[in-house]
Amino acid sequence: MTASPAEAEPARFSRLAGIPGIGPAGLARLREARVHVVGAGAAAGPALLALAQAGVGTLYLDEGGDVGPGDEAAWLYQAAEVGTGRPRLLAALEALQGVSALTVARPWATGTDATAALICVPSEGLARRAAEQARLTGVPYVVALATGEGGEVVTVPSGAPCYGCASRPGAGTQPRGALPAAVGGLAALELLLLVTGLLRGAQAGRRLDLANGQVQATATQRRPGCDCLNAY
Repeated sequence: MTASPAEAEPARFSRLAGIPGIGPAGLARLREARVHVVGAGAAAGPALLALAQAGVGTLYLDEGGDVGPGDEAAWLYQAAEVGTGRPRLLAALEALQGVSALTVARPWATGTDATAALICVPSEGLARRAAEQARLTGVPYVVALATGEGGEVVTVPSGAPCYGCASRPGAGTQPRGALPAAVGGLAALELLLLVTGLLRGAQAGRRLDLANGQVQATATQRRPGCDCLNAY
């Protein structure tokens, strides 16, 4: 039996409450967060589960594809669903039910008022388009992209250099093994830092590079002439 929100909240937030800098205000921001999640594939699945288990208030899923080959790695779908033509959106929403009594998962709809965005898509082109939409909307966002033997996670607090400034052209090869899940997990952690207020301000933008099992973090720099200097 799933615990009620009143019963689940103390246990769910007990560890988070002990992290320096979060405090009651950070936990309140976590409960009230409304996250627009773009994608529900191999990287997004582990990220969605992590955010739900952390107690993020609302997850708005934005996914138009069907459950297909390789989606077993997304941690959300059953093998029997692969190749049936079932929409990923419906399958992901069903999988997230009962993960946490503190999190609500809903379909994304135009006009929804999100407080942050998480972008986990399979190509750099899709990532750039979704990141630009988030920037123009004025919400902080995180982009996760797994490719080849590595991956990148770019965190963009409000006013920080955009994804276009921080990204680097990748090899475009398909990620191997558990790499998408690792990148998705890193992205979920970065998103939690954003929504709880531990990462904020124009100087807090950063890029995480995952290669050979190691993570390297670097501060992002704005490219000369980029329009992201303007706030919307």
